[in-house]
This record gives sequence, structure tokens and C-alpha cells, in this order.
Amino acid sequence: MNIDQILRNELTPEQYAAASDPAQEVLCLACAGSGKSRTLAYRIARLLAEGEPPEGVVAFTFTEKAAESIKRRVSQALSAAGLDPTVLGAMYIGTIHSYCQHVLGEMDVTYRQYDVLDENRLKLYLISRYSRLGLQHFRNRARGNSYFDTIKQASDAWKTANDELLDFAAVAQEDPDLGGLLVRIWDSLRADQYIDFSLMIRDVVEALHSRRAEADRAVEGLRHLMVDEYQDVNPAQEELIRLLHERSETLFVVGDDDQAIYAWRGADVQNILTFQQRYPSASTHTLSTNFRSTRPIVEAADQFAASQLGPSRIPKNPQAAVDRIPQDFRVLWFPDRAAEAEWVAERIRDLLGTAYDDNGSIRGLTPADFAILMRSTRQNEQDGTPRHAAFTAALERLGIPFSLEAGGGPFDRPQTAVLRSTFELLRGSPPDRNTVKTHFNTAVLPAYPDADFDRLVRVLTEWGRRIHRPQGSPRIRLYPQQLVYDLLEAFNIARTGFSDDVMRDIGLFSRMILDVETVYMSVDSRQRFSEVLNFLQHAAETGYDVSTDDIVQRPDAVTVSTVHKMKGLEFPCVFVVDVEAHRFPKRRSRYSGWLPAGVMGSAISRGAYQSTPDEEARLFYTAITRAERYLYVSGAKQLPNARRNANQSPYALQLKSHSQVLDDPSTLPQRLTKTTPRRRVEDTDYPTSFTEIRYYLQCPKSYQFRERYGFCPVVPEMFGYGRTVHTSIQKLHELHPDAPPAPDQVEQVVLDTFHLKHVPQSGDPVNRPGAYENSRSRAVEIAKDYVVSYGRDFERERQVEAVFQIPASNCVISGSIDLLLHEDEEGNILQAEIIDFKTMEGGEEIHENDKLDWTELALQVQLYARAADQVLGQNAKTGSVHLLKDNQRVEVPITQDAVDAALKNIEWAVTGILSSDFPMRPHPEKCAKCDFRTICPQEPQDFRVGTTIPPELHLPEGRREMARTFSLYQESDHAG
Repeated sequence: MNIDQILRNELTPEQYAAASDPAQEVLCLACAGSGKSRTLAYRIARLLAEGEPPEGVVAFTFTEKAAESIKRRVSQALSAAGLDPTVLGAMYIGTIHSYCQHVLGEMDVTYRQYDVLDENRLKLYLISRYSRLGLQHFRNRARGNSYFDTIKQASDAWKTANDELLDFAAVAQEDPDLGGLLVRIWDSLRADQYIDFSLMIRDVVEALHSRRAEADRAVEGLRHLMVDEYQDVNPAQEELIRLLHERSETLFVVGDDDQAIYAWRGADVQNILTFQQRYPSASTHTLSTNFRSTRPIVEAADQFAASQLGPSRIPKNPQAAVDRIPQDFRVLWFPDRAAEAEWVAERIRDLLGTAYDDNGSIRGLTPADFAILMRSTRQNEQDGTPRHAAFTAALERLGIPFSLEAGGGPFDRPQTAVLRSTFELLRGSPPDRNTVKTHFNTAVLPAYPDADFDRLVRVLTEWGRRIHRPQGSPRIRLYPQQLVYDLLEAFNIARTGFSDDVMRDIGLFSRMILDVETVYMSVDSRQRFSEVLNFLQHAAETGYDVSTDDIVQRPDAVTVSTVHKMKGLEFPCVFVVDVEAHRFPKRRSRYSGWLPAGVMGSAISRGAYQSTPDEEARLFYTAITRAERYLYVSGAKQLPNARRNANQSPYALQLKSHSQVLDDPSTLPQRLTKTTPRRRVEDTDYPTSFTEIRYYLQCPKSYQFRERYGFCPVVPEMFGYGRTVHTSIQKLHELHPDAPPAPDQVEQVVLDTFHLKHVPQSGDPVNRPGAYENSRSRAVEIAKDYVVSYGRDFERERQVEAVFQIPASNCVISGSIDLLLHEDEEGNILQAEIIDFKTMEGGEEIHENDKLDWTELALQVQLYARAADQVLGQNAKTGSVHLLKDNQRVEVPITQDAVDAALKNIEWAVTGILSSDFPMRPHPEKCAKCDFRTICPQEPQDFRVGTTIPPELHLPEGRREMARTFSLYQESDHAG
């Protein structure tokens, strides 16, 4: 069967037309629930089936989670088309900022050792460099002269300036002080080797715009550019897309202007509305069949959008694919919030266990089939309670489980609140014994019933001594993550047996501290530690959500969330609550940031960085189109402690004009029947990273601590050393592609590249070199030894960092590894050699060295060997691990049997992860090095009955060994 027949069989006529269109520019307007991801996946499959090189395909997604979902769909589409899905490794499917990070690394490998700052880390960076950047001079601009509003406004100004591609000099003309601050932030980030999402994109845009040779070289293979959620791109992203399309053959964008809900952070809906004007020869396709919702929901939602947005939208005339029953659509108005919340909880109770036709399979509804959505969950009512509180309390009273996906404070749970308050004991000076005793009895014991007072005293004594050292003391390495584990050990968490929910919240605290450690070299002074405490008291309170959106499988619980957080999701039953005038829609707001009007005029005129009627209407449309069969829109006349009664929202009144919308809360939907509740088989979030999966093969409990709960390891002694040595080796290959460099050239490259963020430099590096200087000298020696022993690697050979993506067990496993490409004089690849560079030491008995896990080292090499044929067009000839510290290169078997065994181990691990099987597999050797040894009971446990055992892995010198979860496991005794 040829690819055209496959597309016709797998897609609707609308989807087929979009997926097969050969036009240079294609706009695909995708209504809610119309199958845009499927269309995108089969378009990629068609291109490859027609002979297009996979490395020429770049597809941008809005989130990493969306990228993983589309990768799985592409993998399935490739298989359906008779193509090997391992070609995924040669194409790019992911977010725009991740693509830009990749391009920067291709332009200059030094970018690969830059640390990435998300929103929280950027704020922490500004806190940690507050005085150096001169932020204290901007406090008079902040609301109430607030320190934290100063940080927030500076962070927002920086990101907005980059997203809008504002010229810092133009900002300085209008506001010299602010323009100077932006330049100082730019200089500081460069010097410290940090980069945030906004700067990644700006850097690539500017490099492409100025036609820098290394930028053009980094994207020279691009042929087909695709953009998902096109309505949500901002000006910098749009300029990137334009510049890339100048270098590509085709541009395919897909989106829905009715769901453009991110103008408040810079997205420009005009990009999709004016696409046809900018590309007059573009084809336009509309995916108008809604496979998600009932006919009344589809019709009422479209009528609402048309009435609210009029000519500010593109008409799409959506139609429901099916109109299954039972169904229900009501707009309700309650006397007060308590009555509204009680009704919502009771309606969920009444619908639980009712029969639901799920694409031909009848099952009973479970809690995960319900969502309660609101404009804002965290904002407080007049009585001081968060807006979600009435609804979550009503669910709790009926014993209905719920998951608060937005609005749950990270310190709501006593276990995390106690960690923060125990950190606070160390503010200013070490606490006295009476203070600690009171804190232990009143706060610690209720949260951690097995806590040990004497051990807590020892922890606080030691940390108090180290934090509050005399002024002028030399810097020491002091990492707050170690304090987290010291406290948890004193609290005896290993004995307590907390639920998964509690452990996830404690893990979130650990992730906060990881963010701190990303930007702080050390917290070895009263001032630095106080800055961390201030962050935990203020910025962390609003910067982190207690959410389950990042775990492998959501709990079987009602989702309570903001609309923004549920973009792209769907539920059999949706309640859009708190729908009153001036709440949904909220009142119009103006841009209130620091950037002057003279440079923000264009953004402000299009409605960006503010709340507008158009934005609110699109948000409401997005909310109601999450519903499949049951939709309830409700509000209340009397809100908690409100001084006057609320009016019903004009949005609710607009919906009531549809003939099939009911307003009676007293009746149940017709034709309800009961059947056995059964969870929907969801498009689960599968494990996707080799790094994640290797932890499961070591010990499933370790995987659970790290990936399910979110615990982060303590910063190791020389954190970043391996990465910077590796980057130095890559830099040598980048600068010397044809012949080995001379010793003085090697030294200069390493000195220019070497960078450690968590080791202080000596004040007198010549006469009194410290750990930083000594490790840099050692890096120079390692690089010189490598060039002397393996100079042939530089002769007509090119060293690259390659990505692999391998379908396994219905998911796609990704990772990266180093390749040496042997080329002819024209640059054609003759042969590939897989080399995994490790900054490790093999020693004389390299295969007996217990610091080296050969099962893990061999597995990664073997996985890439699986993909090398499709990605490079030929088999890799050899695979090896290169141990840089003593310059040993060890060959790893990559025979078909070896590769098959590696894949079976990966598939076995994925199966265990998806079934939530996380037994402890202790062994003294393994547990002694485990990051979580102080919080783990280390009790031997078996896998579930019926678990198959994966085959032995093939190791160097013909050895075979099981993964360490089996080969290093002590059954009878505790491991430590």
C-alpha cells in the first residue's frame, strides 16, 4: 500500500487534504477536537515516505509534553507507512526554545554548558546578583517599594524586551536607567554562562538575521518547517519562523485563532489571522469536524465566539462528528457560592459510575473523567479563602478524590511547611535549644511523628556553625539540598511511610532548592542564606504549583484547575464555575510593566501583556470546548463576604440562547444507566528519556524518588566538571576539524572553555591555587593526553553530539551520544563510530572497577547503534566508551544480539514504570552511592507476581550481566 492510500485510510478528507498539500505555505485551521496532531504526524510520515530526509524536518510544539505526544503519533504513522520509526532521531520535534538551544550548541559548543533559567530560576538569579546588577536603585518603582516586586518587574522587563525583540539602546533612549539594567543583565548572564528561554530565541534570531555563517550552517539541512499552536507564538518566535522559512522549502502552520489565550504573555493572534496576507500563495485548510464534543456544545461554542469576536476571528463552521447520548448542557445560577459548590460535588457523585460510550467501548465514569475549571483558582475571595476552596471542600465532604492542578500552594501541606520553617530557624543566627524544642514539639512532630529531637539538634548546630561564620572567612561549598536531606533524616522520613501525594509535595521542596543551587555557588554566609529564605517565603509561594501534570499517569481524581492549565485536554464532564460578571470575563487591565510606552506601543496596541475582551472571550471558548458530553456553566449571586451581589456573566447569558441549553439544576440527564467504573486508557505520559529509565534499571525505588516524587540529588563535590571537560573536547573538534591541535592550542581552548559554577576561584590563583585552578589544570592534562593518544580522531573525522530516539513499548526513548564521523574529502560520511566520552577513570582493572557501571555504559552505546543505520544511512562500525581521566577507550559489543538485549531491557523498564511497580532493590555497594539512601527504608522487595525478567546485557570482553536491579540485590539483609 502506498503512502497516499495509507493517508486516505487513516485520515478524514479534511485531514488528508492538509497532510498531503504540497504547497510552499500551508495554513491549517484546526477547530477544537479536530485531530490536528494526527494530521501533523501523517504529514511528516508522507514527507519521509516520498523520500524527504528526516533531518530536514523541524516541527515546533507549544510544550515538551505535546512534543512527546506528537513523537508517539509520528512513530505510529511511520510504522503504518512501512517506515522504520527510528528515523525520529534525525528530525526535530519539540519546543521552539529547545530547538534554539540546540542551534546555539551547533553554532558554538560552549553553549552546551550554559545552564538554562526558567521563570523561577531567572528570579533567583536576579536575587543572587541583586547588588551587582544595581537592582536596589529600582525599588522606588516597585509596588509598595517591595523587594520582590522589584525582582518580578525586572524579570518581566527582561523577558518582554527579548520576546518583543526590543533594542536595548532604544529602551535606554526612553529610560536610561532601565536600558542600562537590561545591558547589565545581558552581560552578567554571558559571563556566568546562563541563558533563559527568551534569550535563547533572541540569540538565534539575531544570528540568522545577520547571516552569521555558523548559524546558517547549523540550520542548513532544514527543508520542512511545521508549527503547532501557531496562534500562540510571540514576535520573537514569529521572526524566527520567518527567518527559518527563508531557508526552508515549506512552512506548515496549524492552530485555532479562537483558542489564542496567551496575549497576556506576548502571543500575537495576528500571526495566524494575517498569514494569508503575508503569504498570498498559501493554501488554507480547515479541520472543522469536532470529534470531542456533542452537537449542542459545538454549536453554542461557535455561536459564542462569533458573537463576541465577530470580524476579529476566522469563521470555521465546526460540526460535531457524532452526537452521543446521554448528554447534558446547562447554564446555572445559584444563590451563593456554597450552594454552587455543593451542587457541583453532588452532580459528580450522581454521574460517577454511569455508562459512557468511549469510542464504542462502554465503561462507567470515574473521578478522572471530571474537571472543574475556573478563571482563577489561587486568587482569594473577600473572606480570604482561595477561589477553589468551596469546591474542593465540597468534594472532600462527599469523599470524592480531587487533584488541584493550579492554585495549590506548595506549603499548604504541613510536611513542606515544616521544612521551610526549620530552614527559618537558621535565619540571623543559630537558634537556641529552647526555640528548637518548642519548634520540634509544636511543628515537627505533628508533621513527622517519627522525628528524632537529638538528631535535629545536631543538624541545626552544624549548619548554624557553617552558615554564620565570621565575616571575611574564605568561601566554602555549602549546598542547601544537603540540609534538606539532613533534616529529612532527622525527621525519620524513611520510617514514616507517607503517601505518594505527601512525598510529591516534599519532592517539590527539593526541586525548589535545586533551583536555588542552579544560581548560587554556595549559601556560605548569613546574607546568602537569608536571600534563599526570602525566596522561599515570597517568590516560591506563587512560583510553584502542587500539580500532577508532570507524572506518568494522573491519579483517578477530579481535576480542579484554571482554564489555561487545561489547554489541549478534554474530559467527559466539565464544570466551568465562578462565572460572574467582572470575574469571567475579568475586568480589562492595562500594561503595568517598566518598559516605556515609546518602545511598547506596538505590543500595547495589539492587546499584549494586558487583559482584553477578546482575550477573555477566547479563554471562555477554550474552557467550554474541553467538554465532551456533559457541560455545566455556573455562577453565584452572593460571593463569600462580598459587599454587593454579583450579576450573571454575559458569557453565561450568551450560551443560554442555544435551544438545547437547560437552566434547571434539579433534574438529572435523561437515559442514565449504571455500569462498572473503568478508567479511560489515556494518552499516558510515558517515560521518554534514557537518563530516566536507567535509574529504574538500577533500582525502581530510586526511580520513584527521582521521577515520580521529584527529589533532586545533593550537588556533588565537583559539580559540572565532567560537562566542562566534555565541552572542551567538543570545542577542540569544532576548532580543529582536519588535524590534531598543537599542545599550546589545546591548552588555550581548555582555558577559554573551562567553567565551574559551584567551585570558588582562588583570590591568589598563581601563588595559592585552589580547587578551581587545580581542576582546570587537570582538564588541560586530560585534553592533551587525549590529543596525543587519539590524534587520528581529528584527521578527516568530525566529532558531533547526536540525538537518538527509539520507539519502544508504545513510547519513544531519547538520549544523546558522541559520534566520530569518518569523512572523505567532499565531506561524505564513510563510517561512523559511536563514542561515549566520560570524565571518569578506568584504573588498571577497568572491568572490575566498582565505580563504573558497565551495564549502564554499554546500554547507551547499544541503543544508539540501534538507531545509527536509519539516522546516518549506515551501520555504526564500532561502539566504545572513552574514559577521559586516564585516557582509555573500551570497545562495547554492538552486535544484533547485544542491541536486541539492550532494547528488551528498556521495554521491560517501561512496562514496570507504567504499571507503577517500584520495589526497593537494596545492596550495600549500590545503596552506599545512592542519592536517596538517607530517606529510603532499604527493605528488599520483589517485583510483582508475573513480572518477566529481562535478558542479560552484553558487556566488553564477552561478559554478560543482568541490569543492577537484579545483579546487585541483597535479599536477606538490609542494605545499610
